[in-house]
Amino acid sequence: MNKWFVAYTQPLKESVAKHNLEEQGYDVYLPMFKKTRRHARRVDEVLQPLFPRYIFVGLDLEIDGWRSVNGTRGVGYILLNDGHPVSMPTSVIDTLKSQENEQGIVPISCVETFVKGERLRIVDGGFKDQIAIFEKMDDKQRVQLLLNFLGRETKISLPAYTVEAA
Repeated sequence: MNKWFVAYTQPLKESVAKHNLEEQGYDVYLPMFKKTRRHARRVDEVLQPLFPRYIFVGLDLEIDGWRSVNGTRGVGYILLNDGHPVSMPTSVIDTLKSQENEQGIVPISCVETFVKGERLRIVDGGFKDQIAIFEKMDDKQRVQLLLNFLGRETKISLPAYTVEAA
């Protein structure tokens, strides 16, 4: 029975890895989202991997040789724990797939862990232990917060791992 495993790709080679794994007959899932890109006074939307440098590979370890995944062009290595590939719960992949739109794109709002207006505690950095209000998640996986600082609300942007629910 196929289970989902996580492969770490070479930088910016998620699509190359996906194509080459599919050519070998593997079932591959690469969730994508639309990112707003601003460059040279132009704004456009481009497709980006939802999890940069990670793809999911469907394998049956009884039948498939998982070591050949590591030798695939675009793949760095399959994630291991004690020498065995690390499996993902099928429910996680099914949930991501169910949230895709008609074009196969996962809306970034589906993976946000906080709700606008929620109080968050900053757990790292110069504002450690301060309470802020969640505004939104940007397309660089950073949280946009409103922080009451020196008597007025100030907008700040922090990596998502530096906050937790208050």
